[in-house]
Amino acid sequence: MNFKRQENSIAHIALALSLIIGSFSLFSITFGLNKNDSLSFYTHKEDQKINHTFTQNNNKNSGVSTNIEAYQGLEDGIEPKYILQQLQRLGAINARSFLVGDLDTGEIIFERKSTTEFPVASITKYMTAYTAAEILEPNELATITRDKLRVEGNRGKFKVGDKLTIRELIYPLLLVSSNDAGEIISQQRMREGFILTMKDLAQNLGMKNTNFEDPTGLSDNNYSTARDLFIMMRAVKDQHPQIIDISRLTFKENNSYFWRNINKASGFSEFRGGKTGYTNAARQTSIGYYQIKLANDQTKNIGIIILQSNTRQQDTRNILDYLKRYVAYL
Repeated sequence: MNFKRQENSIAHIALALSLIIGSFSLFSITFGLNKNDSLSFYTHKEDQKINHTFTQNNNKNSGVSTNIEAYQGLEDGIEPKYILQQLQRLGAINARSFLVGDLDTGEIIFERKSTTEFPVASITKYMTAYTAAEILEPNELATITRDKLRVEGNRGKFKVGDKLTIRELIYPLLLVSSNDAGEIISQQRMREGFILTMKDLAQNLGMKNTNFEDPTGLSDNNYSTARDLFIMMRAVKDQHPQIIDISRLTFKENNSYFWRNINKASGFSEFRGGKTGYTNAARQTSIGYYQIKLANDQTKNIGIIILQSNTRQQDTRNILDYLKRYVAYL
């Protein structure tokens, strides 16, 4: 038995050493390139550009050729703790912009074009839920009227004359991405005032490159960046975790209403909450909270932001697999 414990200890030390060695090799890689392309990457602590040659040809059909930048730390004062190795093992990521970060510490693990603004589609509804939690009472009643249902989409299947609480309306808002639920919630006060509050709250959180023009995401003028959405996810998790809890449910039955989660990522065992979206301009978008056991058996709360993708589900799966096999937290 002692011999087995010693073997296990040696194995864990070997894994840690290999991860540490790997961390000094690659911090940013361009995916979707042909053989022997010259890459550029940056580290968080060194303000200098480094050239690196890497062979990668497993993403010929993505049409995407942008850098993955492994900045270790969201801002000054965050000590880098994540060790990445064998970045070439990360599967093809189609998204034009994405970010992977620690929801507890704020450290960014790796990212691509995370400060570029893109339409966010129904990810907007997470900010709608956050705003409702900030300024409305969860048990106050909203009356369903025809005017409130004059919006594209009827996934909530609401009946005129019914009365639901704000908390009850959050379920269809997040689970079936109900545009009508978003409009009903925003019209509980003055709609314009609600949207202005969404903007103000976003600015107060530090989301400096974000704008909202409606509570649903139908407008292409609802835009943000992966970094701003990461800030939003952290705020929701810390201040209103009930929103996270609702968004992870498989379904919700409420009297005569039944809402099933349409977020396919909810089928991942690591999934703890999130939201997807789609419009022609935004393409496939998502924010997700995942609990992941890393390569050195550390379990961490990870946020994954996907913008401008055609393969959102596979992008997310590739990131999760890479984190579990090749990333450590020391």
